[in-house]
Amino acid sequence: MFEEQYDQFKKHFEKLVTETIDPENLSKEIEVDAEIELGDITPKLLRILKQFAPFGPGNRAPVFMARSVRDSGFARTVGADNKHLKLAVMQGTGNAIQAIGFGLGNKLDQIQNGQTFDILFNIEENVWNGNRSIQLKIKDLR
Repeated sequence: MFEEQYDQFKKHFEKLVTETIDPENLSKEIEVDAEIELGDITPKLLRILKQFAPFGPGNRAPVFMARSVRDSGFARTVGADNKHLKLAVMQGTGNAIQAIGFGLGNKLDQIQNGQTFDILFNIEENVWNGNRSIQLKIKDLR
């Protein structure tokens, strides 16, 4: 009996939600654990963060924010359909840190030409061809 009514219920429910939900509630909100300067991101900090692993649903990786960063000038889109953003970010006159933003390829225009922007990210270790480096996994930018 209930199985026959499921499709009708689903249709009615989706219509009701579409008519009543505030569009602002549809955007995903990212919780920030701490604001940090890029110059404070060191191998020692990465080692400390690794001690909190393993990360997962019950223990999410810390999310950091850095303000007024800029691309070093070599940002590009990568991946299938250029969906991802590969860049190196810097703050002030500090060193550039490699970063990747999965699903953020559409934001390339927002970070070019020396524009400053804010980023939300996780700090992780990147291992490529036997080389280890710190990499920022950008969750969002504005």
